[in-house]
Amino acid sequence: MPTHTRRMVLSLLAAATAGVRLTAAGQAGRPAAGRVIRTLRGDIAPADLRGTVLFHEHLSMRFPLDAASHFTDDVPLMVDEARAAKADGLGLIVDGGHPDMHRRLDALVRITTESGLPVVGSGGFYMQRTYPPALETQSAEQIADGLVADAARERLGAFGEIGQQGGVLTATETKVLQAVAKASVRTGLPVFTHNPYLGLRPGAADIPHDAALRQLDVLEAAGAPPASLAIGHVCCLHDPKAAVAIAIAKRGAFVGFDRVTLALVPDADKVVAAMALIEAGHADRLLLSSDFASARSLRKNGGAGLAQTATVFAPLLLKAGLPQATLTRILTENPKRFLACTPRG
Repeated sequence: MPTHTRRMVLSLLAAATAGVRLTAAGQAGRPAAGRVIRTLRGDIAPADLRGTVLFHEHLSMRFPLDAASHFTDDVPLMVDEARAAKADGLGLIVDGGHPDMHRRLDALVRITTESGLPVVGSGGFYMQRTYPPALETQSAEQIADGLVADAARERLGAFGEIGQQGGVLTATETKVLQAVAKASVRTGLPVFTHNPYLGLRPGAADIPHDAALRQLDVLEAAGAPPASLAIGHVCCLHDPKAAVAIAIAKRGAFVGFDRVTLALVPDADKVVAAMALIEAGHADRLLLSSDFASARSLRKNGGAGLAQTATVFAPLLLKAGLPQATLTRILTENPKRFLACTPRG
């Protein structure tokens, strides 16, 4: 990344010293008073968190999911990447993996401990092809019971990414979304989803334009309040006027533009849609992230690294005319509001 661009972003976010203070209650394993962001190492009061907050990335996973190995298996490498991202102004990162994506919780704990970068761990199930067989016969309540237990045992701070593999939710995917909504209500933890949008690529015509809204319907009907929901990958829908994104925001949920810098859809198109959402008055509902999963993006390989949302995509929004103050709020305050909760159970 050019030196002047990096300097501009760091200055904009005032995040060169991105620091947090873990609450004493969080370090002791007790819920902190008021709303907190629950990380693997303790609870953080939102007001104490500085720097960019990315609500959907990956520090430990397998992709493709049946691969024998993945670059995130190299934990020392991921520690180095996390340190570099922290130096680029990253204040906190949410890992969007869980067991059926081969996420290793011990790896996340080591990454956050050795890098000093706060990490939120997530729970749940990804999509039909990754589900353990037991889900087919379990009820939504039984699945929710397991998710609640996982959240308490593993100090999880969110459920995500929860999704679907095709254009229409399967019966089991619907049941899992219902279970996650129930677990969210019982634990107080937020939820972020995965959508199968493909932009204009082959197969896109088979995906309903309103797939994101259908997910929101299921989650809300199962009791999850919209303010605790982020509907993901909306940036990969070909929707220049942001009609679906605006509809999500009007219902009080967050809109996930969480595949920025990913070539599935050109960033220029994502900027157009993001600006349409913002100009419609919904800047406070926009969440940005990159769904980090490519070895090409590693700093080690000459890529922009884990902070690429702020260092690569954010300057494109500034160039499109977004005020710096608005961008700062989108990168810092919006994700803090989404993640802040009063953990229960």
